[in-house]
Order: sequence, then C-alpha cells, then structure tokens
Amino acid sequence: MSMELFYELNYRQLVQWLAARGERRYRADQVFQWVYHRGVTDFTQMTNVPSPLRQALAAQFTLTWPRIMKSTGQPTTKHLLEYPDGVRVECVSIPMDSYYTFCLSSQVGCAMGCRFCASAQGGLQRNLTAGEIVGQALAVQRLIGRPRNLVFMGMGEPLANLDNVVTAIKRLTDTHILGLSPRHITVSTAGLVPGIYRLADMDLRVELAVSLNAVTDSQRRELMPGAARWSIAQLLAACRYFTQKTEGQPVTFEYVLMAGINDSLEEADRLARLVGDLRHHVNLIPFNPVNHADFRRPTPKHVEQFCTQLRHQGINASVRYSKGTEVAAACGQLRVDVDS
Repeated sequence: MSMELFYELNYRQLVQWLAARGERRYRADQVFQWVYHRGVTDFTQMTNVPSPLRQALAAQFTLTWPRIMKSTGQPTTKHLLEYPDGVRVECVSIPMDSYYTFCLSSQVGCAMGCRFCASAQGGLQRNLTAGEIVGQALAVQRLIGRPRNLVFMGMGEPLANLDNVVTAIKRLTDTHILGLSPRHITVSTAGLVPGIYRLADMDLRVELAVSLNAVTDSQRRELMPGAARWSIAQLLAACRYFTQKTEGQPVTFEYVLMAGINDSLEEADRLARLVGDLRHHVNLIPFNPVNHADFRRPTPKHVEQFCTQLRHQGINASVRYSKGTEVAAACGQLRVDVDS
C-alpha cells in the first residue's frame, strides 16, 4: 500500500481524519506542533500522542522530506534536494540582515524555454506537489532556520503549477503550520497571462513579480518563446487586473539586462512608456552567467545609466545585483546537472 505524504494535509483535513477515529481536535494541534515546529520526521517521536494513534498515523502517512544532497556557498547557499522518486531540484537560502529568504522551486525543470535561464535548458520533468513544496521549505528550515520571506523564483514556472503552488502557500501561511505572512511571499512568473488572472481572483494577498525582459513582442518571442504566446499588451492588461483585484497592489517587473540585446537607453524609454501607468516597481537584474547562453552582462556604469533613464521618467526602478552568483545560485542560474 502506497503511503500518503503527510504534508499534503491541511489542518481541517487532519481534524477530520482524527475525528473519524474518535480523536479530539487538540490531537491535531499536537501533531502539527511536532511536525512543523519541532521538525520531527518520525511519528514515534511524538511522545504526548498515544501510541495507537502514532501507529495509525505511521501506517497511512510518511513524513519524508526531500533529502539535501549538497549545500554550496556562504552566506547565500544553494541546496540540491532529492525527492524519494529520484528527481532533484535546487533552492536557495538568502540571509537578509536578521532573517532569511528562501527561494523555492515549483517544478522539476522548466518548459518555458527562456534563453537566458539555466532552468529551462533541461526541459520539464514534472510538477512538484503541494506537499513536496512544503517539504522543501521544511528541509531548508531545519538546516538554516525559520524564513521570513518565500519567493517562488527557483526552478520552474509557478503559474504552470498554480494549483499546487497556491495550496502550498495556504499551508505555509496557516497559523497551525508556519504562519508566514502572505505579504512576505512572492510568486514570480515569466508571464502566463491566464495564471495571473487566476491568481488575482484567489485573493491570496501575495506579491506578484513578472519577468518582462523585452519591450517589443518580437524581442520577447526571441528571448522568452514559452511566454510570448501572449503579447506584451495582453500581459500588461493582466497585471492591471491583478492590481485592481488586490486593491492597488503594485506589480514588480523583472528586467534582465543583457548587453547589446535589451539595454539601450531607447529601450529604457520604451519600457517606461509600457509600465508607467501601472502601479509598479521595475527590478533591473544584470544578466547572471549561464552555460550555453551567449549573453553578456552590461557594465555597471551602463546599468546605472539605464536605471537613471527610467527614474527620470518617473519609473520606480532599482538595480538588483543577485546574491549567490559565485555558486550559480543567482537569478536564472538554478539547474540540476545530470552529474550533480
């Protein structure tokens, strides 16, 4: 008989499972305390839970986390995790003064085909389930400590696995589990327009980041073929809808600057015209080196000129020099090599 992953359960479902066995609600609080706050991975360690109940839990559920195969780099650390079926993902823990941000993966690989991103080079193997995403966060938390922020900017396109990502977010923000604030969770997308509309309608109050990277549809098709099935106009309309549905919440537009590709001052002017009437923040990301991607990072001086050009036109823009480039843990660099 196959075992169910315990992290797929929400609090209400566990209460119902317990009630069917004649157990009271407080047992759910005890079990969740052991699992999510004490980090146990063995039901037998739950010493204040009756032995018959521990046995019943162990007979139906597994508390298996993805195994951390390797952690590389300090202070920003890239973690290679392996799930029981042998698939592997990478995620990142980033120290931010007195707290941590975890960059989580939502898929094994990616199908979007963005030319500047390493995750797309191996294609898509499968989606991660909600419980597997939660287990990813728990595994890193046990090693590093409790996060304050979560960003779905790791491997995969979160909106292509939206149901599982949203379920994982609901788990991780549940006060019975980790109790993280939705405002400290960011979902990043290459621009899946139907997914943006769906996310807006869910009223999760999470942050939205959109990887734009181009100012014309033809340029976007060249750089981001998987996302360019929707025009920039359609994408921006979805972003306006998101802001409207979230009562004015701004959208972060991520723009990877590639020398001689999308970094001219004329392109800065066009970018300003595209996003200027939205509630926005433009996050400029100098290209991070990726194997088999024939792009170059602009000089720091040119990056600042591009940013200044945007600011002169009233655009809320900043430059993000990604942490972890020395261990290929920065934006666009996550990929599990075959020989990892």
